[in-house]
Amino acid sequence: MASVPTSTTRRRLPLVSRRVFTFVTALNVVLLSLIVISGGVVRLSGSGLGCPTWPQCGDGSFTPHSEYALHGAIEFGNRVVGLVVGVVVLITPLLALRLRSGRRRDLTRLSFGLWLGYLGQAVLGGITVLTKLNPATVAAHFLLSMVLLWNAVVLDRRARQGAGAVTPAVAPALLWLARLVVVVSAGVLVLGTVVTGTGPHSGDASDPARFGFDLVNVAQLHADGAMLLTGLAAAMAFAVRITAAPSAARRGALALIAVIVAQAAIGFAQYFLGVPSGLVALHMTGATVMWVVALQLWLAMVERPAPDPEPSPATANIPATANTPPNLASPASPASPAATPLPGAAASASAATSR
Repeated sequence: MASVPTSTTRRRLPLVSRRVFTFVTALNVVLLSLIVISGGVVRLSGSGLGCPTWPQCGDGSFTPHSEYALHGAIEFGNRVVGLVVGVVVLITPLLALRLRSGRRRDLTRLSFGLWLGYLGQAVLGGITVLTKLNPATVAAHFLLSMVLLWNAVVLDRRARQGAGAVTPAVAPALLWLARLVVVVSAGVLVLGTVVTGTGPHSGDASDPARFGFDLVNVAQLHADGAMLLTGLAAAMAFAVRITAAPSAARRGALALIAVIVAQAAIGFAQYFLGVPSGLVALHMTGATVMWVVALQLWLAMVERPAPDPEPSPATANIPATANTPPNLASPASPASPAATPLPGAAASASAATSR
């Protein structure tokens, strides 16, 4: 009875080029920024409880009921954006595991970090709804988005570099200044959530929940942090001009100065105009851009090796097996035809010797 050949080769996902992977990492940065802005629209329009239950939008339905009107549609739209973000975030680790140039531990870990962060955001979003938009949970929701953005920006940067040791591209003092800029930027974001949670835009138009702080005092503290950040950014812009800094660092420093100046102008305008929702939305968008630019500036202060050349798709898809045919073995292999004596050659050689 003839034997039926069996294959031990497992089906795997196709290999992914570096260009595709870097496109997805950049898309993560864009979408994670977009979800922050759409969440701000929910809060500023008073639509935080437009879908009063989670994960459903009302009892027995995942889409908004007609009685929830515009607020329900805005909150439902934000959830749809969140689903799109989730699809991209969840496929990123799968792509990192199937890179044509080879699997890298740093890219895999950062990709799974996005995965875990997104799941944390989903849970925290549900808690925020269940606690009726408590300002502490709303602030935590925003700040976790900033952590996810940090992860995405670092992943996008690493994906465009090779594996290897980090080499400082600037003087140690300048590298510490870049780190300080990131820390102070994070502090300004935290203070901004306190101001928002104390002000009129709590996320629910009917029953606003707020921190019990004095708005003038927390706004002044937030402004003081912004002034400190402005001074550090100005020092950074000057330092990268008079030292041997990468061009990316110089561009990043100027971009950070421009964003901070625009943010300061919007912040003062919204305070003296009674915190209109339109200016608050611009201020939140600017805060997200400022955070991304500060992170990119910090990452530009160090260098990594250039990425290795990718193998061609045909070469990358050839599996390495132990069942190599004999005619494909190396010339030095004992299985090579050239190394095998012809029949009768040994007898001829023996006869010649006896003579």
